[in-house]
Amino acid sequence: MTGGIYEKKGKYYIVITTKDENGKWKNKWIPTGLDVKNNKRKAESMLKETLKQYSITEKKEKSTSEDESGNASKVLPGDNKLSNSKLTPFADVINDWLLSIRTEGNIEKNTFQFYDSLCKNHILPYFTQKQYYIEEITTEVLQRFFDEEESNGNRHDSSKPLSASSLKHIKIALNQTIKYAIKKRIINYNPCQFVKLPKKEKTIPRFYNETQLRNLFETIKGEDIYPLVYVTVMYGLRRSEVLGLKWDSVDFENKTVTIKHTVVRFSEVIEKDSTKTKSSYRTYPLPPEIEILFKRQKERERKGMSIFGEEYQQNDYIFKWDYGKPYAPDFITRRFQKILIKNKLPVIRFHDLRHSCASLLLSKGFTLKDIQEWLGHSDIEITANIYTHLDQARKKSIMSSIGI
Repeated sequence: MTGGIYEKKGKYYIVITTKDENGKWKNKWIPTGLDVKNNKRKAESMLKETLKQYSITEKKEKSTSEDESGNASKVLPGDNKLSNSKLTPFADVINDWLLSIRTEGNIEKNTFQFYDSLCKNHILPYFTQKQYYIEEITTEVLQRFFDEEESNGNRHDSSKPLSASSLKHIKIALNQTIKYAIKKRIINYNPCQFVKLPKKEKTIPRFYNETQLRNLFETIKGEDIYPLVYVTVMYGLRRSEVLGLKWDSVDFENKTVTIKHTVVRFSEVIEKDSTKTKSSYRTYPLPPEIEILFKRQKERERKGMSIFGEEYQQNDYIFKWDYGKPYAPDFITRRFQKILIKNKLPVIRFHDLRHSCASLLLSKGFTLKDIQEWLGHSDIEITANIYTHLDQARKKSIMSSIGI
């Protein structure tokens, strides 16, 4: 078998020369999808991988033919295979692993949904289409998969590469799948451990300063999610925490608010009577302005019950639609972005409201330890790594005081 890369209409094609069933040589043209410009090395790499896969296929066909003739099957050189058993489709192993972690019940429901989403949206479509057996999975095969995912795997915006963080999560899922296969004695080594991923770029959070926050509150006062946004900023809450606020979180008598429930979503909304960490479980004072907002939400709830009657969805969540259904996390993200764009305000992520709270606390002279406790970080290094660069005003003050 021979092969090469050829140019045709500005694109690279792989041409494989093989024998057909009659023993005659024929050329097979395989499109790479690569433009000729600046892609020669990648095309050569694809050629090498294609020749390798065709070689494996030929060996498998030969092995199968020998089996049908009554001869014992052989372990092919280089196969990631422990026994003489038949080859196992990689997609089957992935689905078996998902089933095992779901039925064993050792992981939280939202964690399973996360892995399930990664497999169904990224891993399974690729390896099902390629029809790989797990015995064929090499580091080179996985590296090519990750390279393609990085370039084309963003399901929300095909013009953007998949983030380093997303690739890392996909690798974790693949690594766990292959470990499962090793445990089941299907294969004998893990090729995923040698895959190289791009380094994660450090994200510099965007945030509003005090003036911008005042402008935000004034501008969106008439919006349905204004109370939610205000509470998020004042307490520096995560999205899951503000959506997880229930009426048992608010003590009107002792004037406190306790963060003890969360709401997350992947394929469905999941309510959790637990926080991210022990430090995330925290109690805040209830000032008059937030108490008024909560009481207005309670009145809105009563009106909703009156209007929708039996159709009203009964629950204890504070922030929800008029008919009682709690806000979904992704709805809040989209709604917040649309409000900012509509009002021509600087566009930040909903999570950046949490950073804005930290910036506000820093500007008021509070220490990193104060901010750690207010935001519910488990480690002060988390606070320091994320927020030290926010205190530009203090740095300017230091520079002016040490000027010579």
